[in-house]
Amino acid sequence: MLQHRAGEQGQPIPLRSDRFYKLGDEWYFQIRGGACFGPFACRSEAARTARLFFCPPRDSSGNPTGAVIHPFGSRPAKQRQKNHNL
Repeated sequence: MLQHRAGEQGQPIPLRSDRFYKLGDEWYFQIRGGACFGPFACRSEAARTARLFFCPPRDSSGNPTGAVIHPFGSRPAKQRQKNHNL
């Protein structure tokens, strides 16, 4: 279901594309501004990671916990992929 975002009330809802897409056998997700995250083995893995990106788990003090998610093509992401393929 399409909904208005903040600042859009009173205007037609603009066309929005799906956040998730597949290239070959790998899934990715994209955020506003164009940064892409992936590759993921399946859409559900990409969706789970997107949820963690937008709503990271927090400790009792409100500080984010867990892994940092880096955009596809960033230096940390390339290094992680290189280490994973060893």
